[in-house]
Amino acid sequence: MTKIVCSLIIILGISPFGFSQTNFGEFIPNVMQDIQQFGEAYIAPAADGAMYNINSGWYTTAKSKSFPEFEISITTNTSLVPKSDNNFQLDPSAYNTIYFEDGYEPKTVSTIFGSQEQVSVFIDYDTGDGVETIEIELPAGIDTKDRSYLPSVFLQGNLGLFKGTELKLRYSPELKFNDISTKVLGVALQHEFTSWGDKSLGLPVAVSGLVSYSNFDGVYHISTDDSDNAAIVSELDSWSFSLITSKDFSNFELFAGVDYSVATSVSRFKGLYSLPEEGEIYEDVLNQITVTNKMSGFSGTLGASYLWSKLKINLAINIQEYHNISLGFAYVN
Repeated sequence: MTKIVCSLIIILGISPFGFSQTNFGEFIPNVMQDIQQFGEAYIAPAADGAMYNINSGWYTTAKSKSFPEFEISITTNTSLVPKSDNNFQLDPSAYNTIYFEDGYEPKTVSTIFGSQEQVSVFIDYDTGDGVETIEIELPAGIDTKDRSYLPSVFLQGNLGLFKGTELKLRYSPELKFNDISTKVLGVALQHEFTSWGDKSLGLPVAVSGLVSYSNFDGVYHISTDDSDNAAIVSELDSWSFSLITSKDFSNFELFAGVDYSVATSVSRFKGLYSLPEEGEIYEDVLNQITVTNKMSGFSGTLGASYLWSKLKINLAINIQEYHNISLGFAYVN
């Protein structure tokens, strides 16, 4: 029996001897399915955290502006990923090909936010001349210790349109924070229901609804023994729906909202793919392996703002699976 060590972060590295092209072609699909299944669990905390992060901080009032009133703001979001999401249970019996050195009992392994300690799994491969054992080192995390932070900073512009409707645009250029690089683009429409009629429907507070779409690009850099450029590259598209209320108290305003978000992320492992000469025809396939995560969740928002002349500062807390804190500074015209 021969043992070959490779790294999953480079997808697969297999010995260049003892493989027929036919056997290799039959072997690859099962490994690819396992890679995708593992990848979904490995990247899930980053995908969930990104969804909640980019859908936070869209509003600071339920009142919509009239045309041509506008507001320009800089907002920071900081989402907190709990320690429990730094790892997950990997059960080999749920996979096609893998097992641990001591058998098929489930073990705790790192997610993308976990420690930098690597755990190995094994695959037995029948070459026709005997059995080879391939040892695959599962990717380590970016080692965020007890708590992971997903920060973002973006520029947002709000423009009043007509009949209580307001357009919002937000943009964040590529920003780097430790081992994470992110970029965000979003658009939203907010409509104030209490703008209907002259008496604000008789309610003591303003009430509005908001629909937003956001696109998130993220790169999570992971150091391995095999590559200094290994990374998880993710793109996430998300929709958010909010019901908002707010109340003025002189220059202060309190606001609250109930939000529902849905998102889909597509991620791929970026690295150096090492394949035997017989398997070169599969290299492009391996390079294009993607992992898809679908998420959804509710959140509640509580916040306050203070307006001084044409300058406004606001602070909000989003109570959700990955709690978020938003802090913003705005110019209001």
